[in-house]
Amino acid sequence: MRERALAGATVAARYALRIGITLLGARLTVGQLLATGGSSIVAIVVTVTSALLLGAWLARRLGLVPPLSTLIAVGMAICGNSAILALSPIIRAHHRETAYAVSTITIFGLIGVLLLPIAGHLLALTDASFGTWAGLAVNDTAQVVATGYAFSPPAGDTATVVKLTRNLAILPVLLGATWWAHRQTRAESVDSIEASSPIVMIGRAVPWFVVGFVIVAALRSMGLLDGRLPIGGTVADLSSSLATICILVALAGVGLATDIRAMLGVGPRPFVLGAAMWVVIGTLGLALARVYHG
Repeated sequence: MRERALAGATVAARYALRIGITLLGARLTVGQLLATGGSSIVAIVVTVTSALLLGAWLARRLGLVPPLSTLIAVGMAICGNSAILALSPIIRAHHRETAYAVSTITIFGLIGVLLLPIAGHLLALTDASFGTWAGLAVNDTAQVVATGYAFSPPAGDTATVVKLTRNLAILPVLLGATWWAHRQTRAESVDSIEASSPIVMIGRAVPWFVVGFVIVAALRSMGLLDGRLPIGGTVADLSSSLATICILVALAGVGLATDIRAMLGVGPRPFVLGAAMWVVIGTLGLALARVYHG
C-alpha cells in the first residue's frame, strides 16, 4: 500500500509545497518582507554559521565522513531537504546516503512541528518571537510553515519570511562545494561541468518558489490582488486559502514519503549527529528570537 502511495506523496511533498509557498506571498507586502527578513539577517548568519561548525566538529567526534555527514549538517543548518537534494549530486553522494539524510531531516522537522508550538505557548512567546524561532530552528520549509501557523497566522507569516531568507545561505555553500569538488577531480564529465555551471548552481540555490513568493508579494503591494471575487473575498484571500491547502497536502506527503527503513542499514551515528544539531540549533534559535523580540 505504501509503495502505491509513495509516488503521489513525493509529488505532493515537492510541488504542493512550492506552489503553496508561492501563494503565501499574497499574505504579505514587499515592505513586510524587507522588514522581517532584514531584521533577522544577523540571527540567521549566527545560527547557520554555528550549526555548520558544530556539524563538522560533531561529525569528527562521531567518526563520520562525507558525504553523509555533510548532507546532514547542511540540511540541519540551512534549508532541510532542498539543501540535501541540491548538494547531493555536487559531492557525489550515493542514493542511500541522500535518503538517510532526507529521512533524518524530515523526522526532526516533524518533531518540531509537534513540539515547538506547545513549547511556544508554555513559554508565552509573542507571535514575532515564535515565528523567528520556528524560522531559525526548524529544518525544512514545509515544516517551518506548518510550525509557524500552528502557533498563529502572524507567527506563520514571520516564520515563512525568516525561513526563506535563511534558505539563501545555501548559495555560498553550493559554490564552495562545487569549488571543492572541482579541485578534487579535474577530469570532469560533461554532466559534471553542466551541474557546476553558475546558472545551474544559482537555480538550485534560489528555488523558483522563493522568486514566486517575492513576485506574488510584489503584486499584493501594488494592489493587484485586491480585486473582489464573485464568491466573496479578494484574490489575495483566495490565494492565502489555496496556500494553506497546498501546504497541508505537502506536509501529508512528507510524512508518507519518510522511509524509516532506509535509515536502518546505515547505523545510528548519523542520526545522533542530526539529534545533537537539532537540540543545539533549537536552543540557539530560541535565545536569538528572545533577544530580538523580548
